[in-house]
Amino acid sequence: MSTMEKGLVSIRRMTRSDIDSVLAIDRKIGGGRGLITYRDMVAVDPGGALDLSFVSEVDSKVVGFILARLTYAGVPFTEVALIQAIVVDPDYQRRGIASRLVNALLGYCHGEGINTIRAVLDERNADLKRFFQRLGFRRSELVNYTKTFEG
Repeated sequence: MSTMEKGLVSIRRMTRSDIDSVLAIDRKIGGGRGLITYRDMVAVDPGGALDLSFVSEVDSKVVGFILARLTYAGVPFTEVALIQAIVVDPDYQRRGIASRLVNALLGYCHGEGINTIRAVLDERNADLKRFFQRLGFRRSELVNYTKTFEG
């Protein structure tokens, strides 16, 4: 019986010492070229006052993570947990780890009185949309407008 079948997956709050493991998983997903940079991770400030990120471990090895941050949005300001990324090592996907990471975040937010959790995702990603819908998320009435500068 594998470790996953035994249920030895643990979820805990992310710390700064997890940055290298998080970046390694991101590079593995991206075929050697990750989307998350060290600079991004410093901005997230794992373990910091506004950080709401978690990691998943199997046998003390980080196999997945959720990057989330406390922010204030709208007028009047609303306290919001913003999910920035959910990534699971390809060797551990389709085993419920992403759901457990989201549920850990939801439980933590509920306990801290943070009542709004948002995930920003690509409208074209049907799998990710279904994933969040299964977890009880619904499409928001907010519309996102973006302006970028070519550099």
